Formats: sequence, C-alpha cells, structure tokens
Amino acid sequence: MRHPGITVLKLVATAFFWGGTFVAGKWAVREAPPFTVALLRFATATAVLFAMIAWDAGRGSPPGGAPAPKGVKQWAGLFTLGLTGMFLYNFFFLKGLSLTTAANGSLIVSLNPLLTALLSAALLKERIRPIRWAGLLLALAGVGVVVTNGSFEALGSGSPNAGDLLLLGAPLMWAIYTVIGKKVLAHLPPLPATAYAALFGTLLLFPAAVLEGPLSRTVSALTPWGWLSVLQLALLGTVAGFVWWYEGVAELGASRAAVFVYLVPLFGVLLASLVLSEAVGPAKIAGGILIVGGVYIGTLAEREKAPGRGLPGAGKPT
Repeated sequence: MRHPGITVLKLVATAFFWGGTFVAGKWAVREAPPFTVALLRFATATAVLFAMIAWDAGRGSPPGGAPAPKGVKQWAGLFTLGLTGMFLYNFFFLKGLSLTTAANGSLIVSLNPLLTALLSAALLKERIRPIRWAGLLLALAGVGVVVTNGSFEALGSGSPNAGDLLLLGAPLMWAIYTVIGKKVLAHLPPLPATAYAALFGTLLLFPAAVLEGPLSRTVSALTPWGWLSVLQLALLGTVAGFVWWYEGVAELGASRAAVFVYLVPLFGVLLASLVLSEAVGPAKIAGGILIVGGVYIGTLAEREKAPGRGLPGAGKPT
C-alpha cells in the first residue's frame, strides 16, 4: 500500500539531511583534513550499503540473490563513479568548506541539477533549449553575488574566496557522475551500483588520507562532535538520503521528487546560521534566490522520466 504523505515527509527529511551535510562537513574539517573526513564517511557508508544488500538478498529480494557487476566494462564504470562522485566530489566539497562558510557551500552546490541537465544534453547530443541557458546565466549570476558577497570590486580584483571557487568543482563532478551512472544503471540496480561506487571511492580516498598524516592520530583526536558530523555525512547524508530519495522518485516520479531539491539550500543556510552562527546578509539571500531561481528555470523543461532508470540522487546537492 502506498502512503504519499509518508513519502513526502521522507523527501523533506532527505532535503534536511542534505542541507545538514554542509554544516556537518564544515564542522568535521575543523577537526580533520578533508580526505580523512571523506574516507571515514564512505568507509562507514560502504559498510552499511553492503549490509543492506545482504539483508535484501537474505529476504529473497531480488530473486536470485544480490546482483553483482559483470565484465571489465561494468567494473570500469563503477570505478569511474567512485572516482568522480566520491573521491573528486568530496575533495572539492570538503576542501571548499574548509575555506568558506557552510551557507555559501549549500548555495553554490545547489547548481547540481542544472549542470547535470546541461551536461546530459551536451553528451547525449540533445538540443539545449534557450530556457536552460537562461537558467544557467541566472544561477551563475547568483553564484557571483554569493562568492563576492555582492561586491563588484571583489569580482574585478579577482579575489573571490578560494573555497567558493573550489566548491564549483563539486556540482561539476556530480554532473559527470550522474551521466556516467545512467549507463552503469542500464545493467546494475541502483543500490549495488552505489555500494560498489562507494567502495571504490573508499579505496581511492585511503592513500590520499594517509598522505594527510597518521590516520590513527587524526581519528583518535576527533571529538564526539567530530564523530557525530562524520556519522551525519555517512548515515543521513549518504545512506538514508540515497534510500529515501530513490523511494520518492519511484513513488512520485522524478520531476515531482526533484522539487524537494530546492529545499536543500534553504535548510543549509538555516542550519549554518543556527548551528555555526554564520551571518546571513542581504547579498547571500539575494544570491541564493538567483541560484535557486536559475536552477528551477533551467530544469523546468525537463520532462517526466520513467522511474527506475535514473541515478538515485541525480539532482542531489551533496
């Protein structure tokens, strides 16, 4: 039996979890280097995702046992997902947050669905409609306002915040991850695809984290708040967010579920203000309106897609 009201609540909670990842990420990188935080995040998430696969297989769902990748092409695709969506995305995401505010991060990374739509259209040789270009220009204008804090002098002097510029790499990596993921999901269901991608991401993050310093010393130095931040990133932002988002797409359809993505920067800014006491000035509010408005306009032309073939979290901001 379907319960649309519960599905809506789960999607709102997912947007809240994703908005919270910016606060959790900002807090975590205060206590540990970016690659170490990312490693702890995805090592935890990978373990939980594979436990979920084993649980489903034990209940006989899907029939025939847990699906696994086959052939070099599928393994290569999953490795690429781990490289782009877990390793590179989290470098830009966490390194950027270490140099700027969580509120700025939540606004800038909300470009995800628009860049994904544009990249998908470009690589699949689809015609890019003028409304998408208009949305992109409007959203980029909003990013400019957020990055420069509304000061044209900062833009002219070429001195915007380095963290804000790094964060621009996060939605680009997620767009690449999503486009590649569409091909991978033609042969593998979403849950195992995400689990194997997270596993590859963990393996790639391990040597990078080791180069940042002794892992045992860094991990033992984490405070309870640091661990809570890592668990939020892993369990709520990654595992619960993935599962509930995909349930929402399956229940309501991709375009209706995508509306909830626009709540993410709102939750991100509010939580950054409440938890981290970050100031929310007129420039940030104006820039946020331009970004969210641009993303909405730019993705307005997207037609409803059949559920089950798109990558879960395709429009996901983090």
